[in-house]
Amino acid sequence: MSNSARAVFLDHASLDLGDLNLLPLQQAFATLTLHPQTAPEQVAERLQGAQVAISNKVPLSAATFAACPELKLVLVTATGTNNIDLAAARAHGVMVSNCQGYGTPSVAQHCLMLLLALATRLPDYQRDVAAGRWQQASQFCLLDHPIVELEGKTLGLLGHGELGGAVARLAE
Repeated sequence: MSNSARAVFLDHASLDLGDLNLLPLQQAFATLTLHPQTAPEQVAERLQGAQVAISNKVPLSAATFAACPELKLVLVTATGTNNIDLAAARAHGVMVSNCQGYGTPSVAQHCLMLLLALATRLPDYQRDVAAGRWQQASQFCLLDHPIVELEGKTLGLLGHGELGGAVARLAE
């Protein structure tokens, strides 16, 4: 896409909480219009005259592609493309690109966090503390949910690719 392209970000607020530097994205296009969110009935209207659609969650249907003949590229700000009618995009000559490698370090960290939360029974203890069971315990502690000690255990990671490698590096 040349710097003369007009881009429309349909659901900017679903991705940016004010912590993203959008300058590189703004510099990539002659015009970048940011919409915090877009209702289904607003999609085609907002994309009129745009060559690039940017979407995180907003669906782009066959009707959208038919109504927006200038559209040439859809950028999905997530890893999935399930919100895009890929067959219709292909039929209209629109290229679709998702974010590859998006969030790999944070997803790997999340996997390890879940492992630790489950091993220590964190959800069970959180529920019990919130219900006031800690204060009611005769020993001033809760021992209701046996935890799994990870010392001496072996973690086996099945899978491959970027995410599996990231989890393995964190677990080292």
